[in-house]
Amino acid sequence: MEAKLREYRALRRRKELIDNAKEKFEKSKEKLVNFLIPKVIQDMGRERDEEALLIENEEPPPTDAPPVEEITDLVSETSEVESFEEEEESWRNCLIRWSVYGIIWLVFWAIFIKLQFGAVYFVISILIGICLNTRTRPRKKGEVSAYSVFNQNCVSIDGTLKPEQFEREIRYGAGTVRSF
Repeated sequence: MEAKLREYRALRRRKELIDNAKEKFEKSKEKLVNFLIPKVIQDMGRERDEEALLIENEEPPPTDAPPVEEITDLVSETSEVESFEEEEESWRNCLIRWSVYGIIWLVFWAIFIKLQFGAVYFVISILIGICLNTRTRPRKKGEVSAYSVFNQNCVSIDGTLKPEQFEREIRYGAGTVRSF
């Protein structure tokens, strides 16, 4: 009976050790992924998953709901007033992360130079960088577009050179235009 009890306890300890090792491995893998993959890309994956779940669980709208036109008016009114801040990453983590990215990129570039494909690697990495830095998500509430035609009432952003301003500068000089 004692031997079976010892064997059972040893088996249970091994199972606990294996479970703990698996948990630690998953946590370290998650930390590494969070460190190496930019937050923007991680958020894009989460948004797709959430959208898929919302589409699957979507119910038909109730019949007593206000018309869509009223909702869009309310959204546009509140979006002009409300603004929210994104959580910022600490500068130290950002510096470390981009340093690691730079080192990895340089190592691969050196390898491709040895293989005589350095220029190809450089051009492809530039194209990938351009694609990763363009935004594909929709605008946030209250965010104005750089193109005034897409803004409500065609409002332009600060610093835009308008034809009227340009004409005043040409006719009367740069001092006639307000800088604030």
